[in-house]
Amino acid sequence: YVQLYVDFLLNKSIQKQFAAFYHGFHSVCSSDALMLLRPEEVEMLVCGSPELDISILQKTTQYEGYSKTDATVRFFWDVVLAFPLELQKKLLHFTTGSDRVPVGGTSNLSFRISRMDVKTDWLPVSHTCFNRICLPPYRSRKELKEKLTIAISNSEGFGLE
Repeated sequence: YVQLYVDFLLNKSIQKQFAAFYHGFHSVCSSDALMLLRPEEVEMLVCGSPELDISILQKTTQYEGYSKTDATVRFFWDVVLAFPLELQKKLLHFTTGSDRVPVGGTSNLSFRISRMDVKTDWLPVSHTCFNRICLPPYRSRKELKEKLTIAISNSEGFGLE
């Protein structure tokens, strides 16, 4: 009885849903090479890496309307490097739509900081499709930290959890 009940719960009751998942997964990832991977490696390919190194992100960031030496950019990196890991991941989620790093690592993430010529009472804006954060020209580290923290702590993304 127990064996039949477990089989029903784990297999037969979800057979239709699993078949749909299986078909969808294999239509995107149809390769015999997947059989060579461990489950952790497949998860890494599908979801990305939970490891985040902000200093690497800083080195590979591209700038539009700002340069590395502009005050707002220096304030940004001072604040972000001092953030705890939780807020750093929220920043990544705010900017890219995911709190995980792509498979190739942080250096393969095309991260951009763009200048937004608006009043400095505006919050930062992001364009997740382009991994871009747009910053007004904040005049102080304190002002940037306050606005950035509000933006990343209250963003919902697509509402998918």
